[in-house]
Parts: sequence; structure tokens; C-alpha cells
Amino acid sequence: MTDEQKAGKIYAAIVEIMRSVGAIGKDSKNEQQNYKYRGAEAVYNRVQPLFATHGIFSVPQLLELHEETGQSKSGGTMHFAWVKMRYTFFAEDGSSVVVEMPGGGMDSGDKAIPKAVTIAHRYAICQLLQIPFAVEDPEQHSPEWSSRLNGGITLKQYTDVKRAWWTTHPAEGKTPSQLALAFADWVWNSTGGALTSVEVGDWRKWKQTDVDACMSALEPKQGD
Repeated sequence: MTDEQKAGKIYAAIVEIMRSVGAIGKDSKNEQQNYKYRGAEAVYNRVQPLFATHGIFSVPQLLELHEETGQSKSGGTMHFAWVKMRYTFFAEDGSSVVVEMPGGGMDSGDKAIPKAVTIAHRYAICQLLQIPFAVEDPEQHSPEWSSRLNGGITLKQYTDVKRAWWTTHPAEGKTPSQLALAFADWVWNSTGGALTSVEVGDWRKWKQTDVDACMSALEPKQGD
């Protein structure tokens, strides 16, 4: 039995979901502490249909729980909870990957633990799928910095190259590490060896000529 057969469907399913999920921004706001965050509802609403389509579900396991009771700023009772969770993400054939994640929550009632668990689950999903916060390149409004580092290449351009490559290179039966190696090999060939396998994974090392060469390599050739 090959490694791909042992791995089952889980890796290919995760890659397919990563291709579809897109960015989820920090659209929720904590009014008391005045900061924005990516809410659990936004993550679940985006991810659940994709999980269902690809036959993925997660099973939680509580590894650690710590609770404390303190006082709020107004003098009331405040409950604090810290958890360490293990989430096993299963595919329909029983293959799985495991993500362990801490989470913390506070509440004046009985919801400190549910909040902590929800936060842990949200972070586990976001890190498993590497969900970006924004489609925009966060450095695009600092053109001098971006240009000095990488010849004007943006994160979006790099992402566009990867997405274009994914659409023409089936992921089924390949692990994430195998896909990364295949992508690095393809970039090396497309750019004439301009980027090493390590540099391929760091968009800041890319030049405009590298992007142009890769996109050109993806264009249909006459007679195809």
C-alpha cells in the first residue's frame, strides 16, 4: 500500500477546501476592549458548507481545563476558563488529521467554558485551512517597502500563481508536502532555476519576471 493510499481522502479534501474558502476578514468588534476580530459565526458560515461538500467533520476532545473566578471592573463576578482542545478532522473514508489548540474565555455567567472551546475550535479551523484575513496584500499601501523587498511583487500575485497552478494540477491522492514539492519543481522549471525550493515558498523572494514566467507557462500552447 502506498503512502497516498494510507493517507486516504483527508489531505486532498483539505486542499480542495483551501482553494475555495477564500479570505475571512476581521469584521467583528469587541466594543469593551476596542479591537476587531474574526468571529466564529463568520468562520462557521463560510466553512461548514465546504466541509459538508467534501465530507469533512471534526470531533472534539478536551485535554485540559482550568477555571478561575475573579472580579470585573464594575465589581461583579467574572468567570475565566482556559482549555486545551484536540480536534480530529475526519474524511468520509475514516482518514484524519489532528489539530491541538488552546482557548480562553471569560463570562459573568456560565458561558466561560463554551466561549473558550469556541475560540479554540475557530483557531483550529483557521490554522488548518490557513485562512487569510484579507484578499489585499497588507503591504500594498507601502509601495517603497514592497518594491525594495521583492521588485513590486504582491502577495495577491503570488496567490494568483498558486491558484492557477492548482487548477491545472489535480491534488487527488497527494499529501500537502507532495503538492508543495511538485509546485516548487514546476516553478523551478518555469523560471529557469531562478528560485530555489526554499525561495518558492517565500513570496518576498519573487520578482516580476518570475510571476510572468509562471503565468506564461500556464497559458495554453498552440496545438494543445
